[in-house]
Amino acid sequence: MERDILISPLAMLNIIVKIEQKLWNKFDSSKYKNIERYLSRWTHDVEVWGQGYEKQPIKIFYEIDENFSENIDVIKTLDNLNDETLFKIAVDLSIEIPELIYSVAEIKGVLAIKYEDAGKIFEKACKKNYSEPETAISMANSALELIIKRICTDNKLKNCNSKDTGKKLIEHILKEFNFFPNTPNLNQDLIKIASSMITISQSIENIRSNHTLAHGTEEEIIKDPIYATLTINAVSTLGLFLLNYYEKYYTSEVFQVLDDNVPF
Repeated sequence: MERDILISPLAMLNIIVKIEQKLWNKFDSSKYKNIERYLSRWTHDVEVWGQGYEKQPIKIFYEIDENFSENIDVIKTLDNLNDETLFKIAVDLSIEIPELIYSVAEIKGVLAIKYEDAGKIFEKACKKNYSEPETAISMANSALELIIKRICTDNKLKNCNSKDTGKKLIEHILKEFNFFPNTPNLNQDLIKIASSMITISQSIENIRSNHTLAHGTEEEIIKDPIYATLTINAVSTLGLFLLNYYEKYYTSEVFQVLDDNVPF
């Protein structure tokens, strides 16, 4: 397994401080014990010599207080976790962190239920976000294409050709959803959003073709992770809308938002 998430050491120290503060405020009593119980339930990837990485329970570190009692050393325990595990703990505690892709947690859950092919590619995109932004963008686009094409395989969507371009497919889906920009009586502001969805989908596809190494290009290759983050968030937002609308009106199964604090 690869260790692909990279972020500045100062940012990680700030994240650790936020997690520690949140944990101390989380429990009303038996704070040391409950924090230890909480952290003990987490696993992280540990490098095994000659075998790559494997999941192992996190190591709990302890300190002796003035009364010679042994309690968890929260900071030292957190300091020994990799960035990805710290991100997951932060999300679980509803901590807002700059540069973290918040909508990822929800769409990962949705894709894992019934759309594993897209889910696996989207997972890889997230892992490559900081180390290989151009690869992350390409994979995010592929995940969105799979979501769109999967919806188009439903016979309830009329005359849908899964071999069409991404732009044509999303236009067709939005027409079937009665969410196309020229839909009669559609709210004017929603019309603007619908039009933007088509533009965003096409732009992501163009970036993948012209500014990554997916097809080979002589144009500028995107190297800044902030643009990969933007692309992955855009895919998350667009993909979740399409899936939720499809599940609600075509399969009667709605995926609910998992966390009201997700700034989606």
